[in-house]
Amino acid sequence: MLTVAEAIEKRRSIRKFKPDPVPDELIDQILEAGRLAPSGTNRQPWRFQVIREGELKKRLLEEAVIGDPPQVAQAPVIIVCGSELLTFVKGHKLAPPNSDYFGADSAEWEEISKFLPDAHMYTAIAIEHMALMATALGLGSCWVQRIRFGQTAKTLGWPRHIVVLTLLLIGYADEDPPPRPRVRLEEIVLKEGQIPE
Repeated sequence: MLTVAEAIEKRRSIRKFKPDPVPDELIDQILEAGRLAPSGTNRQPWRFQVIREGELKKRLLEEAVIGDPPQVAQAPVIIVCGSELLTFVKGHKLAPPNSDYFGADSAEWEEISKFLPDAHMYTAIAIEHMALMATALGLGSCWVQRIRFGQTAKTLGWPRHIVVLTLLLIGYADEDPPPRPRVRLEEIVLKEGQIPE
C-alpha cells in the first residue's frame, strides 16, 4: 500500500474506468477511511450510500446526473456523499455526546440549514480521505458535481435533513493522466507578518 505522501502525489481525477468489479473489502476500507475523518465538535455528519449496478444506478443516471458524462456510467462503484444536518441539533440522538453547548436549537429547516456550510466542509474532508485511500489501494476515483442535488436525494429517497454534496466514483483506472499544473508553494504561503497584495 502507498504511504500517505505517495497517495497524495499519485491521486488523479479518473474519468475512464475498467469494468472490473471492486471487491467489497476494498470499498469497506475506503468507507472506513471516511468514517475516521475529523470534524468540528465531532459532529461526523457524513452519510454515504454505495451504488453499483441495477435499477437505482440507472435511475440516478437518468434523473440526477447532468449531461451524459461517461465516467459515471462506467464507474463500477458510485458513493453518494451527503451531510446529515440533524447531527447539529443540540442534544439530538444523532449529535455527539455533550453537544448542548453548540448547534441548532431545533430540527426545523431554518435552524439546521445554518450549519450546512460546516457540515459540507466536514463531509468534504471525509470524501478526500476516501479518495486518498482509494489511490493507496490501487483504485481510481473522481468527484462528480454535475448532478441535480435535490433530485439525487429524491431518487435515493433521502430526507431533507441529509443534503447531497457529491458523487465519488470508484474503480480500477483505465487511464493514467499526468499531474495537472499546480501553483508554486511560494505563491500560496504568506510569510509571517506578510500582508497579501
